[in-house]
Amino acid sequence: MKYPVLVLLIMGMLTGSGYALTPAEQKGLDIALETERRDKGFENYEAKGRMILQSPNGEIAEREFTMYTLEVEDDGDKRVVRFVEPRDLAGMVSLTYSHGLEPDDQWLYLPALRRTKRLAARDKTGSFAGSEFAFEDIGTWEVKKYRYEYLQDDDLDGIATFKVKNIPAYPYSGYSHMFEWVDQKIYQPRRLLYHDVAGRPLKELRFYDYRQFLGQYWRPMKTVMTNLQTGAQSTIEWSEYKFRTSVQEHRFNSNVLRRWSN
Repeated sequence: MKYPVLVLLIMGMLTGSGYALTPAEQKGLDIALETERRDKGFENYEAKGRMILQSPNGEIAEREFTMYTLEVEDDGDKRVVRFVEPRDLAGMVSLTYSHGLEPDDQWLYLPALRRTKRLAARDKTGSFAGSEFAFEDIGTWEVKKYRYEYLQDDDLDGIATFKVKNIPAYPYSGYSHMFEWVDQKIYQPRRLLYHDVAGRPLKELRFYDYRQFLGQYWRPMKTVMTNLQTGAQSTIEWSEYKFRTSVQEHRFNSNVLRRWSN
């Protein structure tokens, strides 16, 4: 496998500092790198999301949004989420610049106040739009964000997966670690089990009904985040994936977030 230059540098720094990867850590990293390799080159994509929130007592609320993702070379990708429903959230826009070893940069445009707010790095554990997804969860996955340890091959609902332990390598994470089940055929996650900073199981994210686009890129049609401590659940039904659209890079800028709101 051909490793990206930056990853080679990181691995060299680790080895040079006296820390050599164990076979399990090396295999975990290899799985992450293969996942990244298979998803490279999409340039950009957008998708519509219908979010269904279910409280522990069974109350239901819904949100609708469009998500836009821009691929960035030599750094994490950029992502905009623009809400259209319900009325009190319509026009709210989030912008995330994902990074590796640094916390993501995130902004939120609030139409009621007509201003853009920058989120502090310590605030990323807060709920995103009242859901079980935290602001930390809505950025794009980047290899450098975690340290990896392959645990075992595992059967998940009849699907062959690699079970890998991911440990956040960036500061202010709300998670001590997570277990990830990676589909051995398509190299995409099937399940994530998040543990809080005390090491207790906190949330579970499941991915369903993967479909392939442009003959290469796999995306789920449904994701379900369950809070294991409260029983609350947030389901996103995805539709209308579009790749390599005409969206311009200059629109992924905190200074023009209000334009997405209109």
